[in-house]
Amino acid sequence: MSILYKIAENGCFLLNKLPGGGAKGSMSDMFSGDSLDVRLPRFLTRGTTVNMTELDGFSIHRIQSRKNSMNTNRAVLFLPGGGGMARATRLHYDTAKRIADKTGAEIIIANYPLAPGHNVVFALDWLEKLYSKILEEYDPQNIVFMGDSAGANLILSLTYRVNAKPGGLIVISPACGLENGKNRDIRKEMEPYDPILSVAMNDTIAENWCRNVPLDSPDISPEYINHAGFPPMLMFYGSHELFYPHVKNYIRQLESTGVNIRCIERPMCHDWALCSFFKEGREAIAAITEWINSGDKERFSI
Repeated sequence: MSILYKIAENGCFLLNKLPGGGAKGSMSDMFSGDSLDVRLPRFLTRGTTVNMTELDGFSIHRIQSRKNSMNTNRAVLFLPGGGGMARATRLHYDTAKRIADKTGAEIIIANYPLAPGHNVVFALDWLEKLYSKILEEYDPQNIVFMGDSAGANLILSLTYRVNAKPGGLIVISPACGLENGKNRDIRKEMEPYDPILSVAMNDTIAENWCRNVPLDSPDISPEYINHAGFPPMLMFYGSHELFYPHVKNYIRQLESTGVNIRCIERPMCHDWALCSFFKEGREAIAAITEWINSGDKERFSI
């Protein structure tokens, strides 16, 4: 773990003790609800072409590098996390631009419906419709699904739902173990080690994003998905996040069912793989781009 990350994490723990909740309080403040106002960061226009389209009133940003046209026949459907209650952040667009520049693939950021106006099932129905339109342009084997946190759960559930499976999945810090009872107790035990997430935040997400849907539904919890026919998967997660014990159990489940999975674990927080200002985040993006460019994901080695 880099010195810069250690400083940042310790700083978060100190701020969390202040009135207002520090980093954990700020994360809850990011919940934007069903806002359709999606502002692109200005840096995105440098060296990239961004086309915005809409589907049923929700925007899709299609990002292509003007520096790299190596894989113009490939696409990455990127679903940003945010608990189903927050829009994409600067980190998501920075990651998208870096991947576009290093792979030449088109990065499609889907600003899917959010709670409280909609729930996860509504969002997945919308994503199925979007994916069917993407399939009119790209062969499924040339499409990669990518998502972080709630977005990681969505790409897993979407893959389960669709017949034309994508060529690969990039899963970053999935939100496993969202059920109550014992799972909640395990998350409580992990909470002191997580600098940014809280169980209370999980509860808010369950009440809104998961509204009227059982928490053991495959539309919410990856652990209840039938993974038959799933493509190769590249997963990133941290040992300092609430979901860590459940993610480890989920990985064992995937391995037992024969899913081809490569995992990168670091002693870091939730979504560290999106943080390019840390050395580990830049290494994660390098691994992601190498994996996307790989002609044989089944045999890819980290």
